[in-house]
Amino acid sequence: MMDLWPLSCLLVLAACLTWLAVVDLRTGYLPDALQAVLAASGLAVAFIGSPIGISWPAALAGAAVNGGVFWGLRWLVSRLKGREAMGFGDVKLVAAGGLWLGPWALPFIMAAGGILTLGGAVVVGAVRRKPVWRGEMPLGPGLAAGILGTFVAALAQVTWLMLAPL
Repeated sequence: MMDLWPLSCLLVLAACLTWLAVVDLRTGYLPDALQAVLAASGLAVAFIGSPIGISWPAALAGAAVNGGVFWGLRWLVSRLKGREAMGFGDVKLVAAGGLWLGPWALPFIMAAGGILTLGGAVVVGAVRRKPVWRGEMPLGPGLAAGILGTFVAALAQVTWLMLAPL
């Protein structure tokens, strides 16, 4: 059975990420107010004592690294495509996820986000019987699942997942 603090952190994170994912699926938008709640709670958890061992300096580094990498990807892909390729809400979501998980989680978040988003597009395309990859695909739900899955794996102390350097 999980202790109260890790369970509370998991419930807050899951509630915020689920709400963000649902809103993004319905509207294509990740609201700033909810992103602020996610970020503030992640920073508070880091200051109080993260159940997965993320210190507040690592949390701040995670926000900076994650946000910087995604901002760079957004800029690069938008330039290559000649139009906006990713919303700024996705950048903020990954930065807020960095407050919860630190900088070492970014590859896991990106992998899960990409795989789940593409998998979702394939399923929707199969159901609608037409491909959706030429239109808009919300990335937020995949990123949210990646953040939550990484946090759960860290709580479960998966041996290959090292988010807090020794």
